[in-house]
Amino acid sequence: MHQLLRRSLPALAALGIAVGAPLLTAGTAQAQAEHGCGTVGVQFSVDGGKGWVSDGRMSQPHGTIQVRLVGDVVEGCDYRVSLASYETEGPSWATSGKQTFLGWATTTLRSGNRQATLDVSAHLPKCFGQIDLYNGDKKFDGVANPAPRYPDGVFTDNLISAWNGGKACVPTPSGTPTVPVPTSSASPTSTATPHPTGTPTATATPSGTATASATASPSATAKPSAPATTGTPAGSTPSTAPAVPADTSGPVGKPTVNPVSTTPASTLASTGGNSSQMIVYGAGGAALLAVGGGALVIARRRGARR
Repeated sequence: MHQLLRRSLPALAALGIAVGAPLLTAGTAQAQAEHGCGTVGVQFSVDGGKGWVSDGRMSQPHGTIQVRLVGDVVEGCDYRVSLASYETEGPSWATSGKQTFLGWATTTLRSGNRQATLDVSAHLPKCFGQIDLYNGDKKFDGVANPAPRYPDGVFTDNLISAWNGGKACVPTPSGTPTVPVPTSSASPTSTATPHPTGTPTATATPSGTATASATASPSATAKPSAPATTGTPAGSTPSTAPAVPADTSGPVGKPTVNPVSTTPASTLASTGGNSSQMIVYGAGGAALLAVGGGALVIARRRGARR
């Protein structure tokens, strides 16, 4: 009996080491996976996905932009990206003045959805404007959150890329043009009738006497004056002047995107195990490892006594 136990103890120790060590290692990997969310790279495309860039400034205003994550993305980690359009008072960040919110779009990227499209094409500025691509899903519309206003960018370190530029608007005249009615100095009730022979005489009209000079001459007729406009300018339309070159001195974005949380929403490890199960299995493996190690020590001591 003792001999049988002596032979089985080393095997039990080996079993404890073989089972316990991988389970403990898996438990450590699980803990690391659960805290693996971090900043990752991001790129964007303005040509429908044909080309991808990571420029911190845009040379043109783009209303449709595709974004994608690059690099390793831990499963269960979410990343949110937004695109906003504004009308401004000047072509550069420093001269943008008051910004008027026009439109906004946002999306959530993750390991299973690494690419998406943001579209504010129906809300592009017609004159001077600003376009911002940034981290997060906050709407900086001047209501829910403050709108950008130089020198406060409101995006802090979350800006990915931006554009400033456009052209000045011209006032649109309002009111209806009025045209004066032509008038004549001649009386419409008197006419001069020439006599067949002798000196011309004037015929009387019911309204009184008239002379030959009463006939209106071509020069006596007033000419219409140029149309006049009434009212004050209201509203504005884009001018035909060329657009001001895009501002290159404004804030420069970074080609990175921050996670919504540092802890993945998913509790599954890369091995597919559940965290609770891994804790139980790890504890069981540790117990087997302890039993096996203890059995090996006892076996050696008994062997030494004999």
